[in-house]
Amino acid sequence: ELIDRLLESPDYPAYFAMKWSVILRNSRLAGADQAAYAFHNWIKDMIARNRPYDEFVRGIVAASGEWQDSPAINWYWQSRDDQLHTVTADTAQLFLGLRLQCARCHHHPYERWGQEDYFGLAGFFTRLGRKSFGQPPPYFSSSSPTTGERNPLTGQVPEPKFLGGEYAQLTPEQDPRHALVDWMAQPENPFFARTMVNRLWGHFFGRGLVHEVDDMRDTNPPSNPAILDYLADEFVRSNFDTKHIIRLLVTSRVYQLSSEPRPENAADSQNFARFYARRMIAEVLHDAVDQTCGTRTRFGNISNNARAVDLPHEGFGSYFLDTFDRPQRVSVCECERSPGASLAQVLLLANSDETENKLASGEGRAAKMVQAGKSAAEIVDELYIAAFSRPPSDDERRIATEHLESEYLKSAGENEKRRAVEDLLWTLLNSREFMFNH
Repeated sequence: ELIDRLLESPDYPAYFAMKWSVILRNSRLAGADQAAYAFHNWIKDMIARNRPYDEFVRGIVAASGEWQDSPAINWYWQSRDDQLHTVTADTAQLFLGLRLQCARCHHHPYERWGQEDYFGLAGFFTRLGRKSFGQPPPYFSSSSPTTGERNPLTGQVPEPKFLGGEYAQLTPEQDPRHALVDWMAQPENPFFARTMVNRLWGHFFGRGLVHEVDDMRDTNPPSNPAILDYLADEFVRSNFDTKHIIRLLVTSRVYQLSSEPRPENAADSQNFARFYARRMIAEVLHDAVDQTCGTRTRFGNISNNARAVDLPHEGFGSYFLDTFDRPQRVSVCECERSPGASLAQVLLLANSDETENKLASGEGRAAKMVQAGKSAAEIVDELYIAAFSRPPSDDERRIATEHLESEYLKSAGENEKRRAVEDLLWTLLNSREFMFNH
């Protein structure tokens, strides 16, 4: 019931729209802010309505028309400087879990894919054209090639060829990109469903069954092939229902394991014998600080209610987000985010004006609790639930309550009491339990 409620909440599409906007490189760098907003909203709407994943991918890969009617053309606009090759490599990496960039130039002796495969995939995009006006301009599928690129093996414009399969037999009226998505969505496709469920596994567990999540190759096998195959089969059987896979993952025993290591699993880093604790990503941590402090950050000219996870692109200035490794959206790889910690991050939470201003806000949680005349015990309970989503233990409650009561005895007025509450809240914000998913 809780899982269903969370999946139906507006936070679910907000978060995953941010996640997809990052790896789809939806960026203001393209010089088209309105189109970036529209693409972000399109992604969020598709997720909110739980549209089948293959429909979502088709909307991106086969996007045509003007951005007002087909916002996903912004994906093509991001790659306009080297469009054929960027789109080819991005399609393979995002939706098939294959890194084909090297195959553009050579066939590595230990890998499966070579130039014939790379240019066969590129062949599905050689008829993509764009008008000469607008930013982004309208995109369309032409009946003949629109590129001067040549397959170095043949000297000809690349012909569409399914990876590991035959050349596509298409008429001039058919859009090759639709044929590509049709092939992707076939139940027997060995890449499409496996890549998405592996990406979801990586999101919820901190590491994919194949690591990295978009690097599925013979020389990088999954840590548990049976689980990967089972989830991929379930994804296909459910008509590519993303929420169905999420429910399977978060109700599993492995997801519910403790992150506290034991002697027998302390050294494990890939078999999921325990939950792998990891720091919250920049946007989520920022919003968690705001929520716990009872404050709201204003981002430029966007709505007052917008949180960091709601931002449509990376162009909203924030020292906090940049310090905690907000991606700049220059790569489709999720590796733009660093899981590590830095001294700058520690100092920002512990000693920055931004943190101090949130703690001391007259509209914040600390001020309102003191103004309401809440007891020390009531304040401690509320702060622990706000910061950790749990009540304090008996020892935590006793120690924190005694601290507040002793500070209250020294206090001459409301301001001094507020500072005592702010100090306790500061302690919680700077704890490992607050900063980490565990």
